[in-house]
Amino acid sequence: MPESQKNTPHVNSTAFISFRPAELSIGKQWVVIYYAKNPMSEKMERFRVYIPAMKNQKERKKLGKKMALEINNKLYSGWLPYYSDTKSTEFKSYEYCKEKFLEQNEKDVKTGLKRIDTLRTYKSFLKMIDLYAKEKKIDLKLAIHLNKEFVVNYLDWILYERNNTARTHNNHLDFVATFVNYCVHRGWIKENFVKQIPRRKESEKKRKVLPAEVKEKVKQLETKNFHFYALCMLIYYCFIRRTELTKLKVSDVELVNNRIILRAEISKNKKTESVTIPRKFLSTLIKHLENAKNSDYLFGEDFKPCDTRLKPAKISSTWDKFRLDNDIDIIYQFYSLKDTGITDLLKAGLPAIKVRDQARHHDLKITEKYTARNKTFDLEVMNSEFDF
Repeated sequence: MPESQKNTPHVNSTAFISFRPAELSIGKQWVVIYYAKNPMSEKMERFRVYIPAMKNQKERKKLGKKMALEINNKLYSGWLPYYSDTKSTEFKSYEYCKEKFLEQNEKDVKTGLKRIDTLRTYKSFLKMIDLYAKEKKIDLKLAIHLNKEFVVNYLDWILYERNNTARTHNNHLDFVATFVNYCVHRGWIKENFVKQIPRRKESEKKRKVLPAEVKEKVKQLETKNFHFYALCMLIYYCFIRRTELTKLKVSDVELVNNRIILRAEISKNKKTESVTIPRKFLSTLIKHLENAKNSDYLFGEDFKPCDTRLKPAKISSTWDKFRLDNDIDIIYQFYSLKDTGITDLLKAGLPAIKVRDQARHHDLKITEKYTARNKTFDLEVMNSEFDF
């Protein structure tokens, strides 16, 4: 009986579809020989591992048997030599690519090129891909297994089986494109096939601006929970994003220049920008800043300026409690304050381009989405005097 058969687990021959077990071959050269199927060509390829020379032939043979056994244990567990992540760029493992992708993004966070929220989102997307592969029992060992067929089916799973929106589908598609592009640039995947996958048409975003009766209830916060009221007004007047708001320092507020600076390290688009403090909000902001130090966060614990950063989740939970306590419909979420502010500013007649700059939209089209189309006729247009 060959040496390798004495050290190989007994399995059905159908297990050898992807490989042939390793055997110790002793001749002019001492080698362990085994075969594995190339994932690209689907053909068996021979692999040889040389046994190092030793003075004691008995010990050399013992080492050879051990090497063959270890290779076979790996082969039976699903490993193939193409999963090695050393010299070859053609067959990098998916796990290797994923780890390198996250490592690079972690470094980008440390150097300020990317936000911690971006890294957190990337990790969430990758977990979903892993969950899909596990649930569907799909072998995702190599980076090349992340192909068009896999991604299309994954996106269908996101959209249909998990009952998500077209927007969520497109967000996952955008992430996969980012990850695949990262792999393509490093030679781990041949092409970015994601370009061939169409985006889903998204339904128009439902923007629920706060009606007059809800605005009145928000105004009551001024006496009941002043510092949270100040935060709400900052969102309404200055259109600052929730996460950005929790990172603002008192020193970022320039009352003399009537502006708030959003530093590149806290801004979503990684650019240092400023927003104007409207005159009607100035007195509220000044009162909020009483006894505050420049080093304090603009909104800390209990929404007052302090040296402890406010958690974004507390903003949403406080708004939800306020909404429930005042019988306000669930359609009016915290971000409705920003939507209402932008809509009101446009209705006040301010040019859309100026509203765009205050909202820090990268495209005027985003700002114009806040100007609802007429569902009937417009009285001002009807009575206008223009004539050909």
